[in-house]
Amino acid sequence: MLTLLTRRLTGVSGSPFVSVKATEKWLKSLPSETDYDAHHALVEGLERFNAENEAATLKRMQSLILIEEAGLPLQNRIVNQYVRNQASFRQARQTLWRESRSFWSLLADAWLAMLKQAYRTADSAELRPRAAEIAIRALRYAGLAMRWDFHQVRSPSGSAWRRVHKIYRLVENDGYSVKEVPVDGHLSHCAREYSLIVMMGLVSPLGYRPEQIESIAHLLEGYSSLPLPAAVPRRYTHTHVVDLSLAEGASVIDSTLVQGSRLRYLALQSMVDYLKSLDQSTADAAAVSLGRQVASLIERGGIRRNRPRTQCIGSAWVTGGVDNILAVLAHPDASDDRLSLEPWMLRDESVEGMGLIPPESKQLPYGSLLAVTLSPAEGVWQLLAARWNRKENGQNLVGAECLSRHPKRVEIYSENESGEAQNRVWAAFLPMAHAEYGTSNLLLPKTHYCLGASVTLRDGDVIYRLCLGEVYETHENWLRVGMDVVERRLLTAPV
Repeated sequence: MLTLLTRRLTGVSGSPFVSVKATEKWLKSLPSETDYDAHHALVEGLERFNAENEAATLKRMQSLILIEEAGLPLQNRIVNQYVRNQASFRQARQTLWRESRSFWSLLADAWLAMLKQAYRTADSAELRPRAAEIAIRALRYAGLAMRWDFHQVRSPSGSAWRRVHKIYRLVENDGYSVKEVPVDGHLSHCAREYSLIVMMGLVSPLGYRPEQIESIAHLLEGYSSLPLPAAVPRRYTHTHVVDLSLAEGASVIDSTLVQGSRLRYLALQSMVDYLKSLDQSTADAAAVSLGRQVASLIERGGIRRNRPRTQCIGSAWVTGGVDNILAVLAHPDASDDRLSLEPWMLRDESVEGMGLIPPESKQLPYGSLLAVTLSPAEGVWQLLAARWNRKENGQNLVGAECLSRHPKRVEIYSENESGEAQNRVWAAFLPMAHAEYGTSNLLLPKTHYCLGASVTLRDGDVIYRLCLGEVYETHENWLRVGMDVVERRLLTAPV
């Protein structure tokens, strides 16, 4: 017992990170049977490294670099396994996702703790000249942990945004935001890593498959002339803005252009043009489609969580699934039993959507469609799509974007050469109530969609001839698409 106490008091506690040599020895002892075993041991080592809460020193930083250098190749192989295992081995892919995210998150925590001590502790003055190396790693790995949230259809938390904003403000104030340092085998700087995080947040690839999310990240990283944040706005140049004082990412600039000490402006038009030009530079159809989608998402301006909203106390009546929604639109004032309605608690409401509390057992994947009304007897319905879900104080919370405040059930069909109707199917017409949201959409089955196809839409006694436009979003086996009205006429004979 005396020996053990003496070892603890003198700092010789058996930690594998007491010196650089001890860390090297520990890394050589990692399991070699499988990549997963070695990776798991490395994650446990990082947990111990952070839990030790030792003072930051140059030797401790060198130990962390050794762990990082040993872990990155393993992490790459684990990520590749995770992406490949999406079609099968559901249990394995969940495990690999947890392992991957833990690695990024623990690395981010370790480097952030070292950055804080480098500034706050007088004994760590030797680390200040290497602040750029520490800060870029804290930013990069925090961004990767945020990216891994998208794999589970979760938006990064407000605390994650606060972290990267604070790190970037620190490096800006100290004047090394564009100082290039080697990280993960290439030169980069803090401003570039921060821009990548902001643009990934703008794209917000919720609902995309893991391989697509990683492809989107590689598309952004592969653009050499990456736009960097600027403190002074330029009209007709800067397109997006991020507020370093808010717990959210960037958004598109509106008509007002205001300068502020915490506002940073980005000129993303060149990035959008680059993504759209991929169809001229590659024969890969998947890359072309993904590039166009990413460009469109950036142009839309991201998803802002903190716009004005009204706190509400009460219930909303909700039904989900396209079949139930079409039934609601066909009989908007029918009883709740007939329409399979459920009462959900309403948390808040804005012009963009609603915050809801669904039943405990309800699972809502990203993009799930909901028809919502505050009073079934009035027959006024909104069509919404789930955009995020999380658990807070034991409650399931859902944020849903309003796609249309006055959806209608309509009939669509094609006409043969003699003008006879064929391939009739029910669809949903989604008129937009606010001009800022763009044009109206049409929700129809995948089987009835072809880009540029001419279809006829019947809404009561009015007939429209439409040209189907691009797909905006997929909702299970249904598509929400754009459309152009070619002709409108009143019904004069049975169809």
